[in-house]
Amino acid sequence: MTGAFSELARRRRMTRHFLADPVDEPLLAHVLDAARRVPSAGNAQGFDFVVLRGPDETARYWDAAMPPDRREGFRWASLLACPVLVTVWADPSAYVERYGEPDKAPTGLGSDAGAWATPYWTVDSAFAAMALQYAAIDEGLGVLFFGMFEHADAVAGALGVPASHQPIGVIAMGWPDRSAEAAGGHAASEKRPRRPLFGAEPDPAAADGTVADRPVVHRGRWLGH
Repeated sequence: MTGAFSELARRRRMTRHFLADPVDEPLLAHVLDAARRVPSAGNAQGFDFVVLRGPDETARYWDAAMPPDRREGFRWASLLACPVLVTVWADPSAYVERYGEPDKAPTGLGSDAGAWATPYWTVDSAFAAMALQYAAIDEGLGVLFFGMFEHADAVAGALGVPASHQPIGVIAMGWPDRSAEAAGGHAASEKRPRRPLFGAEPDPAAADGTVADRPVVHRGRWLGH
């Protein structure tokens, strides 16, 4: 084992300062191809990417989500010049249709999206979004994932996305501006310590070695119960 993925996961960071330099089409296609290879329930592959390249195309997103009169004073101004935006959309109907096919029909999940206790179109689209980010970072690119929130309908309309699709988020992708990243600092959320892996780990914020709460891993049953 080379440990290459472990190293990639450890150095993964969100980039908020981008150069305007374009991302070559072969490289972009390579990253998108990696993203589409994630597992999906029933191999339904119910996710779509609307890819915007260059200022004319990325303006379609920004004009819908952040009109010009709201951009003045925006802290991450170079984000607006990022050369690639990938909007990620989930398609519930792809799963309902797939699970209505003979090999999946006994599950009962082919009747309606409401039959799904977990919306796997969201899960699988998130897999694809994460794989895309890792693939881009592995190639030396920077990425930033952010939500469409209350602008999702306007963005969908501007990009011609069918009403049947649900918004997952946006991935800005481009070459990091290293000097601006170093000078501009990080978002407050990046300064938060990671939750401990196990409950027996000392809390890094506690001088007296108090055991941390909220561990990620619960062995055998939920910790504290």
